[in-house]
Amino acid sequence: MEFTVDLQPEEYRQVMLWHQFASTTGRRINDIIGWGVLMLTPLTIVLLLLLAPDALSIWFWPVAIVAFIYASYSTLLLRYQIRNQAESILAQHPALQRAHYQVHEKGIKLVDTAMEEEEKKLFLPWKEIEQVRKIGDLYLLFVSAEMLLIIPKRALPDENQFRTILQSAGKIP
Repeated sequence: MEFTVDLQPEEYRQVMLWHQFASTTGRRINDIIGWGVLMLTPLTIVLLLLLAPDALSIWFWPVAIVAFIYASYSTLLLRYQIRNQAESILAQHPALQRAHYQVHEKGIKLVDTAMEEEEKKLFLPWKEIEQVRKIGDLYLLFVSAEMLLIIPKRALPDENQFRTILQSAGKIP
């Protein structure tokens, strides 16, 4: 099976955000806690100010401010930074954005079509693909914990054939 992936910036951003925040159980829990603190801190401050203004100690405000700053950083600012970084990485490395894939029972051959002067090839046997995950309309093929190939469903000529190859290689998501 052969196909060309023309990765869109939004797809790359989606994968980078997923990888940062939801790729493991610990990251998912940390993200949920960050959102919880971000939402609950202002609500708690307002409720305590309205219902028990005299009961607040001097330590409440520094702790509430630190919790709010941490939650803001970990949920909003970090996401913004990842989105901007994803755009700049795609702009600097066109090989990430457009590549030709040849998928068969022995592995995946990746041909960089972004370089006009020379063609670069990479062959990955299935044993080097640690894991295959499916998030939304994207297939993620992990070569290592930090290196992955992104294949949008829209690029596949036949998704069933792709899944059959993954299944025969023991990599079905």
